[in-house]
Amino acid sequence: MIVVLLSACSDSGVVVADKDTNGSTTSSTTGSTTGATTGTTTDNTNSVANLDPAAVAAARFLNQSTFGATQQTIDDLVARDNLGAWIDDQFALPTSLLFPYTRTNSNGGGGGPLHEIWWNNAVDEPDQLRQRIAYALSQIFVVSDIDAALSNAQYGMADYYDMLSRNAFGNYRTLLEDVTLHPVMGVYLSMVLNERPNETQNIRPDENYARELLQLFSIGLFDLNMRGEPIPIGNPRPSYTQETVEEFARVYTGWNFPTARRWNDTARSQNFFIGRMVANEAFHDTESKTLLNGAVTSAGWTAQQDLTFALDNVFNHPNVGPFIGKQLIQRLVTSNPSPEYVERVALAFNNNGDGVRGDMRAVIRAILLDDEARNGHLNNPEFGKVREPAIKLIHAWRALDAIPGPLANGAHSPPNFTPSRSDAILGQAVMQAPSVFNFYLPDNPLSAGSTLVSPEMQIMSEANLANTHNNYHNQVYRFNNRSNLNDDNPRVTTINLEGLTALARNAGALMDWYNLVLFAGSMPDNVRNELISYTRTLGQSDQDSFAKAQDTLFLILASPSFHIQR
Repeated sequence: MIVVLLSACSDSGVVVADKDTNGSTTSSTTGSTTGATTGTTTDNTNSVANLDPAAVAAARFLNQSTFGATQQTIDDLVARDNLGAWIDDQFALPTSLLFPYTRTNSNGGGGGPLHEIWWNNAVDEPDQLRQRIAYALSQIFVVSDIDAALSNAQYGMADYYDMLSRNAFGNYRTLLEDVTLHPVMGVYLSMVLNERPNETQNIRPDENYARELLQLFSIGLFDLNMRGEPIPIGNPRPSYTQETVEEFARVYTGWNFPTARRWNDTARSQNFFIGRMVANEAFHDTESKTLLNGAVTSAGWTAQQDLTFALDNVFNHPNVGPFIGKQLIQRLVTSNPSPEYVERVALAFNNNGDGVRGDMRAVIRAILLDDEARNGHLNNPEFGKVREPAIKLIHAWRALDAIPGPLANGAHSPPNFTPSRSDAILGQAVMQAPSVFNFYLPDNPLSAGSTLVSPEMQIMSEANLANTHNNYHNQVYRFNNRSNLNDDNPRVTTINLEGLTALARNAGALMDWYNLVLFAGSMPDNVRNELISYTRTLGQSDQDSFAKAQDTLFLILASPSFHIQR
């Protein structure tokens, strides 16, 4: 049988594959598929008409704050009816870490275990909000193990990501210092072993970290108002100069690996990349430096005194709230937030209500509970964002009760790639960006000449789309609970289609589940109608219902509309 790729704006499509159904071994049923509707499920052509508005609101919130809604998490949030309390509970959960698993399952020389535990945490662990924020932070404070010096430093890479996770609900000032002094960042942006100037030996401080901390990690290129707009409007003023970078570079001198026995110790172990760098005052520039807004350090200060002053100087710059706040909005909620939304988040950064600046909990609350986050889609067709390929796949796994393959030692693995090589198929992998500028820029235009931005569109190539669709096809048709894994790869994660098979006897109920759990109420009517029409061409036997579940699920996962988070 031929299946067709549905377009979000057309009733036609293109042939993509022959359908292949697998054996008859029935496994346990998938998670709850009840509670999705108002109780009067029909084939109504209005795709949201049958859904409980409270469930739709819960699904939207969960898609912004976790790696994807499930029927169970939607039901739980509806029963609780308090988003703020849910956030508080998430704040209180222990942190799911990468380092213990990475250390236990590798010698630090290969990336496989780190990526396995990252995918496992994103799919299965309960501290979903922390994991989602840490992932967003990893795309702002970028390090990448495609760097030759870090590719075999996986203990350090795991420790760096865990540092981001621990700081996700802390204070931005603490985060900024922990990032600055982590040896992985020290290697990636060449701050470690940075020496004070010595004209006779032609030594000048490395400017790499100094520049990127200002440009990417804190204030950006131009002065901003609280709405995140470069000022003066139409002729923005640079927020720093080359001279500023040179002065900050002198601050970041004299720092060495945590366990180094001497400056330029070449006998580096995995422990070199874990913890915080240590100061060696003999290599620190002790002269005064002029920083942002004319602030001046005192001559004779130690490396730590200079660093503390410099990071305080950056932290208190008025750009930080709107610059960092807007990027977090883009990672969680919408690519084009209104200036007013950015301002409200920036104000929360500046003051959490108790006079504390940089409180990440206040920032997260401001982002997720803002009226624009909760209701912006109702009156703005441009609201929302393209979903990252990794998050799309994780959402599908979470919604369909995915479990690791029987010989996978508990590690999730997709059909068409290993976790450590997701970049080859999805166009992205955690901590494997091609440069410090991440996989995509926050101001990447939606299309040529557009005033709208869509960061994620920068990696949406024809090849990546084809590869991800092939991966979904294999997942749905070859690696599900009825598959005979003895005849295929027993290390691949399987999804459970029994719940969808039961729903498929009522096409409207099946579409309602998709609409709620996968689309949070935004499933286009024409997609719903086309899929309902297709299911009517099949019978009502168990095998027919299973085929309906497979076909409709694949068409949805490959559809343009599933790429959009509204």
